Amino acid sequence: MRARHDAKTEGAHGAAPFDLYETPGFLVRRLHQIVVSACYEGWGGLDISPVQYGALMAVRAFPGIDQRGLARAIAIDRSSIGTVSGQLERRGLIARRTGRRDKRNKELFLTVRGAAVLRRAQPLAWEIQDRILAPLPARERAEFVRLLAKLVERNNALSRAPLQPTGFEAD
Repeated sequence: MRARHDAKTEGAHGAAPFDLYETPGFLVRRLHQIVVSACYEGWGGLDISPVQYGALMAVRAFPGIDQRGLARAIAIDRSSIGTVSGQLERRGLIARRTGRRDKRNKELFLTVRGAAVLRRAQPLAWEIQDRILAPLPARERAEFVRLLAKLVERNNALSRAPLQPTGFEAD
């Protein structure tokens, strides 16, 4: 990415400056791209995506969670959660069983293989996060994460897939 001063150059027709690189939305999207790339590189042969990692973490935290609860737990739209859970099931990382509470629902459980993948992925995830935050001094890292959390929390309702309680917390 170019230096910040280049972002102020005039557009192609000499009109408004090209200030895309200064907009929070672009910067957040770009950082997301960087984090996803770092995850794929850092996880190497584990062959999981950040969304799949989040799903595995949630299934481990809430054994027996259904897909609707999982979608709420990791803030993913309901149309995508079936794909994610299907991929994890096909790879033997989670198991779907008929629900005890509602026979129409499938409850999700981490398999032995899924737990092994998480044991390998979790410390690597922290290394990846440290690598992403490395350009910031420790004090700024904590502040950056605090501000990100604040923005996510305060803007949660704007999402098509807001983060919500799973409904499985008390179980």
